[in-house]
Amino acid sequence: MTASMAELEARIAALEAERVDYRAVLAAVNALGANQRDLSGRVGATEAGLARVEDRLTSVETATADTNTRVRSLKDSVAEMKDLLIRALDR
Repeated sequence: MTASMAELEARIAALEAERVDYRAVLAAVNALGANQRDLSGRVGATEAGLARVEDRLTSVETATADTNTRVRSLKDSVAEMKDLLIRALDR
């Protein structure tokens, strides 16, 4: 009966060790999940920031195109005025 008691104690010790290992694995999985949620939040915030930057760049590109169009129009107007002045002075 002594050997049986020793076996039972060994089995109990093994089960307790497995339980400790299970708890350690569970704690690691929970920590990994928390880390993943944090990283996911950061990625989401970064994507939102990049979307705002892209919107700003689009608006700057539009403003630049409008400005270039206005500058060309002004150059054309100045050229027409020069031509008119030259014609007027040649008379």
